[in-house]
Amino acid sequence: MRRVLALAVLGIVIVAGVGALGAKTVDARDHVTTPPDSSTDETTPLGDGAQSDALLDKLDEFVFASQSNGSGPGVASETNGGAATETPAETDSPGPPPDVPADANGSSDAPDADDDGLSNAKERDIGTGLFDADSDGDGLEDGREWSIGTDPLDPDTDGDGVSDGKEVRRGTSPRSIDADADGLTDERELDLGTDPFEHDTDGDGLGDWREVKLGTDPADPDTDGDRLLDGWEHRQVTTDGAALPGSDPLAMDVYVQVDYAGGVETQSEEFYHRVEAAFAEMPVQRTNQTGIDVHLREGGHINETVVYTGDNFWSLKGELYRDRLGPRAGLYHHVVVTDFATDEVGYGEVGGRFSVVDAGATEGTKRHVIVHELLHNVVGRIDAPGACESDPHHYCDGGWLTPRITPGENEYLPEPIGAEIERQGLQP
Repeated sequence: MRRVLALAVLGIVIVAGVGALGAKTVDARDHVTTPPDSSTDETTPLGDGAQSDALLDKLDEFVFASQSNGSGPGVASETNGGAATETPAETDSPGPPPDVPADANGSSDAPDADDDGLSNAKERDIGTGLFDADSDGDGLEDGREWSIGTDPLDPDTDGDGVSDGKEVRRGTSPRSIDADADGLTDERELDLGTDPFEHDTDGDGLGDWREVKLGTDPADPDTDGDRLLDGWEHRQVTTDGAALPGSDPLAMDVYVQVDYAGGVETQSEEFYHRVEAAFAEMPVQRTNQTGIDVHLREGGHINETVVYTGDNFWSLKGELYRDRLGPRAGLYHHVVVTDFATDEVGYGEVGGRFSVVDAGATEGTKRHVIVHELLHNVVGRIDAPGACESDPHHYCDGGWLTPRITPGENEYLPEPIGAEIERQGLQP
């Protein structure tokens, strides 16, 4: 019931928006050929100012809330004998012409002098030409226009400067300058490569107009390539309620929880800041900055003694990762500082989200290992020049990912690896 009510509210918002957007703003008979202000990012078909922004914000939030509870725009829930069914929502997309002509009295066999799908009587009634199949010369026959709701006496029903026939042929709505009520004219959406019938083309929880205003890509759900949807990063929370404090859809963000086995001493805030600073200095060019934003949080102590033996990595991950992270699992990286029963000082997934660090190592070694293992997580297999020939998970030309770790040495990210991250985004 809540979903039906919510979707009904969305329908009211969209109808209100489309009603305003579909209102004629130019008289096509004056031969205006320039669409109204379709090139300005900050202007919507609703006009300038806070009120239009507020309406679009509310629509964005409604779509985001629908994604959070498992429903989404474009479907209406109906009850049929206790079973829920999904029915596609109607759009302004032009449909096929009627199979049979119809006159004013609904007769299917009335005379139709110009064979346009409208009876002579109907044409007299609405003022179209009895002997002209396309009275307004827009490329659509009068019967076709009558069936899809456009004006057969107006070549540009919605007054956007584009004829009804051209709109049907290219796939935009001839009845509204903004068919999906997302704040961008259909003409603008064609320029951007977005879907003029879809409020949120890339499905990331942000309407197309909002993305244009923010500077994100409305055709890419993850503009910055950090595996976090733009809508999540803009709101700093996922649809499942996982917090993303400080996230930015134009900067690569990596979230990390550090846990400690029972009896292991925790690190200071300064220790965490130095790890974050190492990533911030990396030569990874993004839209609005350089570097990777790592957000470290201390999760606390695990209520048990955990020892890494060298062959129990995957069992430790299976035991700890989801249990410790909860709704953050699949988004956050997990570092467990624990005792080691091997000669190693760290081990992490190559293209993954889990790693372990030796609790007995010095502070400088722990910091270096955490950076090293997190890079294994987000870089994956190294394809850049300089990768070790026999071990493409490590980099033999220096930097954080060398096979052997020496604290205080090689503490930088080589530019070829930075360029690889820019191209491929973060892994996995």
